[in-house]
Amino acid sequence: MTSPRLVSLLLSGAATACLAAPEPPRPGGSTAAPLGPKLAGFVQTSENGDRFRRMPSLTFTRGVPRGGVTVTVDPSVRRQALEGIGGALTEASAYVLAHLPEPARRGILDRFFGPGGARFSMARTPIGACDFCVTGRYSYADVPEDRALEHFSIAPDKRGFREARDPSYALLPLIQDALARNPRLKLVASPWTAPAWMKDNHDWYGQGRGGTLLPEHHDTFARYMVKYLQAYQAEGVPIWGITPVNEPVGNGGQWESMEFSAESLRDYIKLHLGPQLAKHGLSGVKVIQFDHNRDANALRFSEAVLGDPAAAAFVWGTGLHWYSATNSVQTPLLDQLRTSYPTKALLHTEGCIDGIGTEDSSPRGAFLGWKNEAWWWTASATDWGYYWAPPEEKPAHPRYSPVHRYAMDLIEGLNHGFAGWIDWNIVLDRRGGPNHVKNFCAAPIMVDTATGETHITPLYYVLAHFSRYLQPGDRILQVTTSPQGSTPDGLRAMAALRQDGRHLIVIAYNAAPGAVTYALRVGGFQASVVIPGRALQSFCLPMDRFR
Repeated sequence: MTSPRLVSLLLSGAATACLAAPEPPRPGGSTAAPLGPKLAGFVQTSENGDRFRRMPSLTFTRGVPRGGVTVTVDPSVRRQALEGIGGALTEASAYVLAHLPEPARRGILDRFFGPGGARFSMARTPIGACDFCVTGRYSYADVPEDRALEHFSIAPDKRGFREARDPSYALLPLIQDALARNPRLKLVASPWTAPAWMKDNHDWYGQGRGGTLLPEHHDTFARYMVKYLQAYQAEGVPIWGITPVNEPVGNGGQWESMEFSAESLRDYIKLHLGPQLAKHGLSGVKVIQFDHNRDANALRFSEAVLGDPAAAAFVWGTGLHWYSATNSVQTPLLDQLRTSYPTKALLHTEGCIDGIGTEDSSPRGAFLGWKNEAWWWTASATDWGYYWAPPEEKPAHPRYSPVHRYAMDLIEGLNHGFAGWIDWNIVLDRRGGPNHVKNFCAAPIMVDTATGETHITPLYYVLAHFSRYLQPGDRILQVTTSPQGSTPDGLRAMAALRQDGRHLIVIAYNAAPGAVTYALRVGGFQASVVIPGRALQSFCLPMDRFR
């Protein structure tokens, strides 16, 4: 039963922006996400079964905490502005959603993008084929040597799936559905490869390499990108940002890819992509360089691209993935990039629980995380590096808890400079696909396409703790947690000031198995909070209480 305290104001005189109320069912049988149309003052998700549970209001009093763990928020130290948090819209996600009845499909999209759901404010989408396609091996210009791109067409993104319940549903309709729920959604688009005929291997992938862009086609590919932006704009889909290529260091030719050296990427941006965008009035589209792992290559590419004033003039920021380690957020690298290039943003452009198709995670093809909440909270997952990383890199790839990895990456990444954080596929089938090269990965929501049964995994709620409470324009603040402890099994927290300056957002995560009592301190005020073992808490606090 709901306590009357849960529907009272968080603090006397607080604005109603931090209240929560149930959202009624939508017409046509679709129900909105059960998170409510407005923010609650305090919600909690935990291993014990809390899922965005509304908690009693905090009581703040004047004074200084007397020992124990203290989370101190300093609203006067304002860092980067948030661009958004979200997930990726892929052909694989469109395929899964095409297999559902329309009310169920609408309900899932409401959960991600609707005002009563997670309120995703960013999304990423592939330009052409990637591994999360049904068949792959296509682009928008597959007529060989069509240098004028006369046959360019985004028809593949409108092509549905003959065997689906709704055979007309496809990638472009999925993107349009997301935009209909959030017209301000910031879309980042990334090509995995140029058309095969523009590359030195004349293939999409294979034989241990993805191939490289032929020098004579650098400008052709830049114009290909321009045509993509124009074609999507004509469909009512404005693209906020692009990356020149996904993962330029390559993936060993396992699926669609195209490799660049740091210097060749610099020259492609400086001499071709940037000038073509400017020529066609597309300078407002953000160019995000690198778009690969947080490792030494990120520094090397940044030195080449951002260290060249002519190339850097076209670049908004650096895109980073998390696949170089499962046990570290690589915060020293983030700090180095932020210090070396303070005018260039950092954006987490991809991360997921990968490698779930192994016999370890999916014995006899049955994913152990399906409808199994415990799998997501404990050290059950193994990534690609657990099996295939070089011996010297294996210590960075131990077994890990998916919830822990997401929560830590979001908190520490935002504390160390990320302006945004984008997950990989928003929804996949119960195996972690479809994926035409069997590179199966987990997603926040997974669906049995044969029965329509849906699993809203704990990752959905972890993401919602951030995406629902943090919105574009919010300013990340300085937070100190003391004592934090020398191991990852401790309390971590981040905070942000709402764009209107009226509310403070605080998100805390306890990785330890046992409960922790901590003091939440803002200025001269403090409140005592108990956080269960392995739990997340989000707070929306009115600033006028701390004056």
